[in-house]
Formats: sequence, structure tokens, C-alpha cells
Amino acid sequence: MTIHVPLLSVPIDGSVKHLPYADRAEDLIDTANEAVEAFMLADLDVIENFVTCDFHLLDQTLSWIHSNHLLTGNRFCEWGAGFGVATMLAALRGMQAVGIEIESRLVHQAEQVAATIGSSAQFYHGSFVPRGVSGLAEISGEFKNVDTEEGDVYAEIGLELDDFDLIFVFPWPGEEEFFEHIFAACAADGALLLSYHGREGMRLLRQSL
Repeated sequence: MTIHVPLLSVPIDGSVKHLPYADRAEDLIDTANEAVEAFMLADLDVIENFVTCDFHLLDQTLSWIHSNHLLTGNRFCEWGAGFGVATMLAALRGMQAVGIEIESRLVHQAEQVAATIGSSAQFYHGSFVPRGVSGLAEISGEFKNVDTEEGDVYAEIGLELDDFDLIFVFPWPGEEEFFEHIFAACAADGALLLSYHGREGMRLLRQSL
């Protein structure tokens, strides 16, 4: 099923890979990678769908977004935050940054990394999916680690989804439509959706004005 959504593609040019990293970004990434390695080597149940993205490219893309003045505001949200690296990279740039993660163990890990580096990023345990999004059940049924029935984590955060100016996601292949559907239904006019697609790199979409 194809969902036609009012999202505008924002091309990211090749210059992004030549941008310098933000101050303290490499220390953050190194600290997070060490924590991820220790977590994966520990005797814990495997968390499905937990894969890290290219944090260096993510940092460069955030720099590119800022340098091109594409943001309409200063609030950042990471859907499915994992260790929360994207959230903390956004916080390094002075953004009001929050990450939402459904696995409590990963929330704990993100909070530990944030404490280690002194990050202002905030993390919340719950589902990033807002309640009552029309047509979502038909799309989400086949996906793992997606909950459309949990309590509304945005009430705990004290913000609605349309209060955020930049949202970051790392979708598995085939999940793009799910994330874009939620964003199109709930994000504010002019908000940006940044997503990582492995070898294809980063993709940036804007909610139409």
C-alpha cells in the first residue's frame, strides 16, 4: 500500500562528507562505541533490531543542516534512540534534545553515556508512536519492536510531537513508510525528518509548509 504524504525531499549534497566534526563529537562517539561493544559482549539477551548507524556521517549531516539554516527551531527528537548518540550529538550543538527508546536496558545505557560525557540530552522509556494516528495499524502490524498501544510518552516529556523541529530515525529496510506516515500525520509545518539508510547514507525530508 502506498501512502501519499506531503513531504518534501531536501537533497544533501556531497560536501557533507568533508565537514569537520563538532567539538567533542569524536569523544562522544568513542565513548558510545566502547559502551556498545561492552554491552554486546555482556551475557545479555540479544535485542533485535539494535544496530548502530554511521555516527560520524550523522554528526556531519547535523552540521550541514545547521550551516544551511534549515531548522525552524531548536528541539530535537530521536525515535528508537538506542544508546542515544544522535540525541547527544544534537545536544552538543545546543539543541533541546530528547531520545525515546522502547527497550529499558538501552535507555539505561544511553543515560550512562550521557552522564559520562556530561550531556544535557534526556532519554525516555516508551514508544515514540503517538496515540490515534489514522491508518497506522495497517502499516505497523508486521514490524517488530513497535508499540502503538503504550501510554503516551510525549505526556511524560511535556511536549507534543509537533513541538519538535528535527526528528532522527534509523529505519530497517521497508520501515520507511511507517516512520514517514507518522511524521506526515503529526509533525509541525517545516519540521525535518532525518533518516539513515546504510550504504545509501542520509535522507532528509521536510513537512510541507
